Amino acid sequence: MLPMVLLMILRSLRRSKAATVQQHNYTLITGASSGLGRVLAFACARRGFNLVLVSLPGEGLEAVAAYLRRRYGVVVHTYEIDLTRQSAVYELHDWLARKAITVGILINNAGIGGTCAFDTAPPDYLERIIGLNIRALALLTRLLAPQLAACRQAHILNVSSVAAFAPIPFKTVYPASKAFVYAFSLALRHELRHTPVRVSVLHPGPMATNTDVNSRLGTHGIMARWSTLSTGQVAEIALRGMLDGKAVIVPGLINKISRGLMAILPHAITLPLMARIFSKEIKNTTDHETGTDYRSEWLAG
Repeated sequence: MLPMVLLMILRSLRRSKAATVQQHNYTLITGASSGLGRVLAFACARRGFNLVLVSLPGEGLEAVAAYLRRRYGVVVHTYEIDLTRQSAVYELHDWLARKAITVGILINNAGIGGTCAFDTAPPDYLERIIGLNIRALALLTRLLAPQLAACRQAHILNVSSVAAFAPIPFKTVYPASKAFVYAFSLALRHELRHTPVRVSVLHPGPMATNTDVNSRLGTHGIMARWSTLSTGQVAEIALRGMLDGKAVIVPGLINKISRGLMAILPHAITLPLMARIFSKEIKNTTDHETGTDYRSEWLAG
């Protein structure tokens, strides 16, 4: 009986936190048309959060928004833009100002990755990874920081990856970009510790986001399959951790163990292991052989 009472109290406190954070503010989610971003949008709408959903043009974002409005009765704005463009983040910020939208929760979810030998990777492919995973994330956070700090309570959730914890041959720039997200988030959390803003960083492992990702995960061995979670599981863990003010959120026991192992194992062991795993991905898939997967959705691992 007592455990049930404690669970009910905990859930009530979480709902109270969510209500306090939201008020009349909005939750902005980048990369919201598919994958983890789309599921995060659904999870936020279920909690009664008003939303600003951002994604690439032509990704069906308005259909997602229409369903959320109808199903959950929340206010949903959409903005379609390629965040890798130099002026895109400024355009998004100006649009928010014109709409008089105040953001109380920022979820930097948009990101791109792929598998390719570095010396054959097209330079524009590398520019897009750096532009979206690093530049757009940091710049959007900077532009929204003043209004977040003016809220009674606010949150920033940056989506990194378990890939942030180790260098990975044949991905190279992607894990390095996610390591930036990790370091950036923890440093920013410390800087903002005396403000109402709490910064969290999410490190998912492999996720079953689409058939392409699922086929690639099949080349990674049994550990990848064991550590794979659904986007729904990751979204719920992420939002609970964010609202609880956790600094680092690593969903799944296997992923937590992997993080610990990466911290203690020497690179002489981890680098050949990672190279063997991801060289198979290059051999066994066609879409990623040239490293030209440019879709602005979050790709795990």
